[in-house]
Amino acid sequence: ALAKVLAAEGCHLALVDIHTQGLEETQRELGQTGRTVTLHVANVTDRDRMQALAAEIHAAHGVIHLLFNNAGITISKAFADSSLGELDRVMAINLGGVINGCYFFLPYLKQAGEGHIVNTSSMAGLLGLPNQATYSASKAAVRSLGETLYAELAVHNIAVTTILPGAIKTNIMKAAVEYGSDAEETKKLEALVMRHGKSPEALARKVIRAVKKNRLRVRVGADAYVLDWLKRLFPVAIHGLFRYAFRRTDAARRGANSQ
Repeated sequence: ALAKVLAAEGCHLALVDIHTQGLEETQRELGQTGRTVTLHVANVTDRDRMQALAAEIHAAHGVIHLLFNNAGITISKAFADSSLGELDRVMAINLGGVINGCYFFLPYLKQAGEGHIVNTSSMAGLLGLPNQATYSASKAAVRSLGETLYAELAVHNIAVTTILPGAIKTNIMKAAVEYGSDAEETKKLEALVMRHGKSPEALARKVIRAVKKNRLRVRVGADAYVLDWLKRLFPVAIHGLFRYAFRRTDAARRGANSQ
């Protein structure tokens, strides 16, 4: 969705994904844009590949002005029920991938003389949510990193925007099952997201407007605004509500499993 909006704005594109299939699907959806579109396969947790990727894209396009760090996964499972491998995977992709992207692309953004970094956090980065320990932690770290870079990189004429989306109709919940989530719980969450979430296209349009206005952050979706204000108004009490809700759902789940 971001690629489509950027192409319509006249941007040339370097599309990056861990799977070739996703890249080819996006290229087909873009159609004939009249823009240069290059495809690159990379795992954002692989530092050697990310370093090579930055050089590869610069060689293909001659300049890099915009960087979107958007790779992310989630696992819907209580911290105590998660393996260290599951926890490490979320942190490596959600936070490590953003750090790698910023670090290795920054020299090329500086070389361009102006640039903009867009990092994807989440409304879960505003507070810790039950069953989302590493997701919330990683997204909070992305938000904090963006705030730091926003201040530090201004002297290099590089802006930084952090996206704080609420529920967006993407495949992140489908993928969550693959990465170790509680399948039944995740399917319920996915149904809610698909029913009430914002479209990726709506997010893309709002993000590009925020980039043009050099916004530090952009919340997407009514749920992101509501959660943000609830945390501000009730910084402690809101977690009491989460604790109460988690106790009830956890007791019900364990009771069902014991039958």
